[in-house]
Amino acid sequence: MVVVIAPPRVRPGDRVAVVAPAGPVPRDRFVVGAEILRGRYALVHGERLFTRTGFLAGDDEARLAELQRALDDDEVAAVICARGGYGLTRILARIDLTRFAARPKPVVGFSDVTALLALVARAGVVAVHGPVVTQLGELPPDDAAALIALLEDPAPPPPMAGLTQVAGPARAVEGRLLGGNLELVRSLAGTPQQLDLDGAVLLLEEVGERPYRIDRALTQLAEAGALRGVVGCVVGDLVGCAERDGAPPTALEVIAERLGRLDIPVVAGAPIGHGGRNRAVPHGARVRLDPAAGVLAFSDGAVR
Repeated sequence: MVVVIAPPRVRPGDRVAVVAPAGPVPRDRFVVGAEILRGRYALVHGERLFTRTGFLAGDDEARLAELQRALDDDEVAAVICARGGYGLTRILARIDLTRFAARPKPVVGFSDVTALLALVARAGVVAVHGPVVTQLGELPPDDAAALIALLEDPAPPPPMAGLTQVAGPARAVEGRLLGGNLELVRSLAGTPQQLDLDGAVLLLEEVGERPYRIDRALTQLAEAGALRGVVGCVVGDLVGCAERDGAPPTALEVIAERLGRLDIPVVAGAPIGHGGRNRAVPHGARVRLDPAAGVLAFSDGAVR
């Protein structure tokens, strides 16, 4: 059984590394989000951040080296991804978490960064499923405040209320919150970096995947045995996931049908993902999901 630890808290004025391990970073969106963080931390990044090589933020070697330096640097208090996109799975197997596991720090991101959060979880370290820098300036101020609070305050964050049960029994369940972007969770199945979801409350969000593709992803996960041991599911935003002609079923209906077969509570409506909200949550921390009350309560924070 993996022993899970939270990294040390981040303090105002600390050095925070911004990295681009996946897709190209649009400078205009980055500047807006970075200004929010600069009001609190000393951001560390170079011009390499804005390199573009096709659909990647530079070649694999450059992206890997930048990320590895940030993870290993004892002077860096946290690592925040500038953007998601695509590319982390290309370098995931070569990331060395030996030094990081001994001296962990918060790692922040979502979408394609789900792959990195999964790797960190396998090392037994809590991370932050939360906004990337290019998204941060487009979110309500409360979401930026939630991210900063999660990085600085060891206390569990406030409960997430207003969730709606869409499948499964109404019993409350407890487990570690793990997951993120469905396509990334699926793409890790069958690899050494696959998430261990035994006893987990599964977090899912998605963008741009039509219902039949969501069905395919969940079916693959189920057939691969990757969902064995999942105790509950929290669904965030499903942005742009409808059929072009609006034909049924919806993406949420597909999730409810597929995961409902597992006899676990499934709730939807979490303000997490690619939509107008993206509340930061501690990835790998203990939570309690009460589907009848529509509440996800956190037992742990993201830092200590």
